[in-house]
Amino acid sequence: MRVDQQLFLDMEGALREGRSGEATIPALRLYTWDVPTISLGKSQTPEVALAPRWEHWKNDPDADPNGPGAVVHRPTGGRAVWHEQELTYSVVFPIRHPLFRDGSKSPDEAFGQWLLDGATRAGIEDLTLERGTVGRDPLGLGAAPCFASTSRNELKWHGKKWVGSARRLGQMALLQHGAIRLGPAGDRLEEWLTGHRPVDERPWTKLPSAAVLAEQLALSLLGSLHTP
Repeated sequence: MRVDQQLFLDMEGALREGRSGEATIPALRLYTWDVPTISLGKSQTPEVALAPRWEHWKNDPDADPNGPGAVVHRPTGGRAVWHEQELTYSVVFPIRHPLFRDGSKSPDEAFGQWLLDGATRAGIEDLTLERGTVGRDPLGLGAAPCFASTSRNELKWHGKKWVGSARRLGQMALLQHGAIRLGPAGDRLEEWLTGHRPVDERPWTKLPSAAVLAEQLALSLLGSLHTP
């Protein structure tokens, strides 16, 4: 996907009106990126989040061969993410959807289990879903951490964070938005900002293609909607 701000505008519309641009919700979008792109959380400013590289990159992006192809703001919170070698997802649910209405499941639990089930269906092994114990409003907002940190209901692969997600509550709907890593390129953000690239020796070649994972995530979500 070339940087497409309309996609994010559609998500904003879903949060306000309880619908997506082309279908009634729940709505699932799965996509990849045509160029390495940094997305910033809704409340972040590039001057702070991308210091000390922002001013130089903004003035002449082509002069920085190690920089991103684009920088965008996403409609959810959280920290800066480098999008490359990944599958990005967004799920929009009406606030009063039966999946959450009776209080038996929190969004943390529901979305975490969905990601785990879909990835398992795609043949991915050595996954763990770490559940935290800190209580919070299940429809509350909070800034999602970057890939350098973890939070509750975190999906890990080979013991390290694998999916970075953020959530936003709108007037009519709940949006969960996240990045699923399919390679180590996401570490380029830290390298670009600090000159140091983390060592990540996980067996990336064992992961399925974005297309295979996307299909299984879609099927898993359909299954969860039809499970009492």
